[in-house]
Amino acid sequence: MAKALPSSGAGAVRIILKNKDAFEFTLREKNEVGNRTGYLYDVFYVNATGTLNMQVEDGNPVIASLNLGLGKVITLSNDTNLKKLCRYVLENTK
Repeated sequence: MAKALPSSGAGAVRIILKNKDAFEFTLREKNEVGNRTGYLYDVFYVNATGTLNMQVEDGNPVIASLNLGLGKVITLSNDTNLKKLCRYVLENTK
């Protein structure tokens, strides 16, 4: 069984990356603006649900936010592991 996320959201991305098999995501929307592609996902993990929103340019996430409803929005500027999670999601989008 995967480790639950703390209610503070601290280390959430790191925990998700260590337990990828418990992380589920569904693409809700995809759009292109210029040379950027925007993605909006519904995400689910053991004790949290939320959204992952990202803008990708040349296969590289340049803007991203993960909102798991834990009172904290995780962005590229406050968690460097979010870029790894974004790449994982992009590589595994059907």
